[in-house]
Amino acid sequence: MTDSPYSAPRPPKTITQVKDDRFLDFTCLHTWILLSAIGSALYLFNEIARSEGFVQLAYGGAMLAMLIIWFKLFSTFEKVDRQKLRVSFTIQNIQGKHVINTFDIKVAFLKKLVPVIAIHEKGIIEFKGNKYGLLMETFPMRISEEEREIHEKRMEKVVNGIPANTPFKTISCSRLEPRKPILKYLLEAAEKSNGDIATDLHLAGLYNKIAGDGSSVISWKYYAFIGLGEWKTLDEAKIQYGAIVPGLLKNMKGAKLRPKIVQDENEISKAYRTMFNETVI
Repeated sequence: MTDSPYSAPRPPKTITQVKDDRFLDFTCLHTWILLSAIGSALYLFNEIARSEGFVQLAYGGAMLAMLIIWFKLFSTFEKVDRQKLRVSFTIQNIQGKHVINTFDIKVAFLKKLVPVIAIHEKGIIEFKGNKYGLLMETFPMRISEEEREIHEKRMEKVVNGIPANTPFKTISCSRLEPRKPILKYLLEAAEKSNGDIATDLHLAGLYNKIAGDGSSVISWKYYAFIGLGEWKTLDEAKIQYGAIVPGLLKNMKGAKLRPKIVQDENEISKAYRTMFNETVI
């Protein structure tokens, strides 16, 4: 028998990774919660054995409630980390560390887009030439084919309820990729991480979920504008407001348009900016 240059294949070397067992690790929050739960359970069990009647039922209910809470919220290391993250976020929120900054867009900016003079009470917009109007944001509901006929009749009622020679216009505009500012915020939050594992995993999970969605996202905004006419004074415009707007809002609500009068100066400015460009605001 001749010698062969080949030898039997050797099994691959395996590296056994020892899982970190934090059970009874007194530097771990889960251990202290577990010991507290065991101590409380023993105390309640002792009181149940020593009492009777209604008091015994009360201790039994307290023990059952404690076990349910512990099982749902603190039975694993992951659950404890999650609750720790929630408590930390709540405390920071109370301290004002999670404030969302808003952008103020004053009338001075709005004048560059439309001939606005001022924005008055109830959202009445005063334009150049003593003209007045009102801007509304609508939130129309999706209409099924079965409801289309009755919806058209309701919309006809909206149009017929507008006085003659009164300008009324509906505007729909799209905002592309509204997820971009969210991804940017998550990246900034991750860069400021304090090293907490639960927080980092939470931020990474949110970012990957949003970034991994490659579908095209379009956010729609719907507005309606009605002119109140040309008047010498604001009081006359308010009278016209009372004569037209309440009935119009009633008919629009009946058509499931869910109108909301935009009254805040900053919101009106942002609405016009949205209508004039596709920039995410």
